[in-house]
Amino acid sequence: MNDTITYMLAVPGICCDRCESAVRRILEALPGVHRAHVSVAAGRAVVDADPVRVTAALLATALGAAGYPARLERL
Repeated sequence: MNDTITYMLAVPGICCDRCESAVRRILEALPGVHRAHVSVAAGRAVVDADPVRVTAALLATALGAAGYPARLERL
């Protein structure tokens, strides 16, 4: 069984509840993502994922492609 890693991403483009939900759906649709918690107030997403299948770069790329530029804050 694979371990789970928690990524913390800054997502400054989220500004409302609709954006928050969209970012969560985008992240949770990626294979290997177990859970995503997104906070519009904090401007960040916390993602629990399988580190073998998901990298911070993959998360940031998926969000950027949807119009939500993101960067890794920390693991």
